[in-house]
Amino acid sequence: MERPFRMLWIGRTTSSFGDALMPVTLAFAVLSVGGSASDIGTVLAASTVAKVVLLMLGGTLADRMSRRLLLVGSDTFLLVIQAGVGVLLLAGRPNVAVLTGAAVCYGAAAAIGKPAFTGMVPQTVSSPRLQQANALMGISRSTAEILGPLVAGILVATTAVGWVYLLDAVTFLVSAVAVGLLKLPPSRPRGRTSFFTDLAVGWREMASRSWYWIALCCHAIWNLGYCAFMVLGPVILDRQAGGASAWGLISTSMAVGALAGGALSLRWRPRHPLTVAHLGLALTALQLAALIGPSPILVSVAAAVAAMAGVSFVNNVWLTAIQRLIPEEVLSRVSSYDWLVSFTVAPLGFVAVGPLSGRIGETEVLLLGAACVCLSVVAVLLVPRIRSLRQDRHGNLHGWPELDEPARAGLADSPVSTARSS
Repeated sequence: MERPFRMLWIGRTTSSFGDALMPVTLAFAVLSVGGSASDIGTVLAASTVAKVVLLMLGGTLADRMSRRLLLVGSDTFLLVIQAGVGVLLLAGRPNVAVLTGAAVCYGAAAAIGKPAFTGMVPQTVSSPRLQQANALMGISRSTAEILGPLVAGILVATTAVGWVYLLDAVTFLVSAVAVGLLKLPPSRPRGRTSFFTDLAVGWREMASRSWYWIALCCHAIWNLGYCAFMVLGPVILDRQAGGASAWGLISTSMAVGALAGGALSLRWRPRHPLTVAHLGLALTALQLAALIGPSPILVSVAAAVAAMAGVSFVNNVWLTAIQRLIPEEVLSRVSSYDWLVSFTVAPLGFVAVGPLSGRIGETEVLLLGAACVCLSVVAVLLVPRIRSLRQDRHGNLHGWPELDEPARAGLADSPVSTARSS
């Protein structure tokens, strides 16, 4: 593991563990101050809205400023916020409004930090090891998502919810120190342009790559289809397979699948990376199909493992491709559109699934969700550049004119930096 990446990995792994503490902690924090289930939904929605609204700001800032300083600033900001909320909770003084404000800050900091992090990974590791670096980050994140809720549940049950907020603050302190100690190569000089000019450049860079925005649209269709599983899964399992314990088993199985997918991407470089990876998304149709009709719980468990292995694999391969095919100076801006599409479309799906299933039936909605999943995979594989992209056993990319003829572009030492056409 290269030293700069090791420091980034330590910081973000610790931060991911802190993030994984919060879903359980936040719910019980709201309830501990007299809030209701509706208040929990309001707090979560406020955090999501803040993240969506500020994503483009975060992507543009990350291409204008030092990404390392943005990450340190984001971690330091959340250190103060979480420590403050923890102290207030232990003192018995907070209310739902305070928790909502803290959740908005959390979402805002994530919107600023995430694009900066994506742009930093290629700066901390050599190009041939980039997929392995992303896979290792994914494995660490999946492990945190398994351990975090468990630790949070134990701490909330045995101590007080305020202590979990303080623990989260400590994780941000560790992350800020680790990222602050990073030594990165100097960035390319950036011209002095206005913020809105940079924002417009990010849009043009995204729109000029038809393979990229078409893939994002396909990912949005997949998100809509998969919402059917997330909404109807707990309801159907509660009715057929034993309620919360069955859903907990499925959730654990999904986390195990995500770890398996990360381990696979750590070791395997497919010759046609984007084609093979997107085929993995089709496995999520199995999860939806397993809910149709009474099925043994083991069938749902196996489908959950396979589906999340596919999702984890495509996430790592897709992220690696983006980091290598999009120029470093616009990477954060362009990649922010990926999260913008996901964060915007998913809530719409969550809201629509319940009423739609009441109108046309659960089975029909599950079939519709599976159809969306399959349609998204077929559509993205119809994109010529997705199919033609190849990589050799050393991780070098080929199959596009600007990748195979770097000398013509005058950038023989960095062929992927020329990938600007659609």
